[in-house]
Amino acid sequence: MLGGALSGIATGTLLGLLGGGGSIIAVPILVYVFGMEAKAAIGTSLLIVGVASLLAAWSHHRDHSVLVSTALVFGVTGALGAFAGARLAHNISDVVQLTMFALAMALVGLLMLRPGKATTEAVSEPSVTALPVVLVVGLGAGLLTGLLGVGGGFIIVPAMTMLLHLPIKKAIGTSLVVVGINSMVAAISYGSSINLSFAILPFAIGTVVAAPIAGRLAHYIPQERLKTGFAICLLILSAWMMGKQFLVNS
Repeated sequence: MLGGALSGIATGTLLGLLGGGGSIIAVPILVYVFGMEAKAAIGTSLLIVGVASLLAAWSHHRDHSVLVSTALVFGVTGALGAFAGARLAHNISDVVQLTMFALAMALVGLLMLRPGKATTEAVSEPSVTALPVVLVVGLGAGLLTGLLGVGGGFIIVPAMTMLLHLPIKKAIGTSLVVVGINSMVAAISYGSSINLSFAILPFAIGTVVAAPIAGRLAHYIPQERLKTGFAICLLILSAWMMGKQFLVNS
């Protein structure tokens, strides 16, 4: 029970601090620690992370770090992608789904290690000329959410900073709204696969409680250092998952 609560706190903390990453940690925990099947783990993770993301987004909103209209446009297109990805996932085996998940983790880890230029000036809502970028990125992030159970924050945050030129903290806060919408829509598609048994509750509670607290702390922690450390953890975990899949199926 204590291990589940601590795992949930770690998941919620990363989600609140970085605007994503909750599902990337939650799915392996639910599969390899709690022994869930892949689809049950993804569906359960999406529900927990969806609720936690929206609570964390509220913490960021109180610090004026959420661009509401941008989040809603991302959210609508992402919801469409999430629904399509979740429907597609039902035709993919657990082995393939977990392997794709591990590869996505590795790609995210590598992208996070790339140095980026921080934007610090105040930014209002992106201009209309950026709308096609918002639509395409939102749809792609939603598709990954439904297909692999990845909330899409690590696609949305870099896209908002590099393509829409948002400051990192506004990108994180806005991303959390989108991740919440995408995750909740995709979770509905997994329906009966979701497992919120008594054994899972400490993990779920830890995630939901930690996320908004971490959202408040995000304004006091250097984001680049945190991203680098988390990226290295993702690469290690991805290699471990790939190795485990190879051993199980060899």
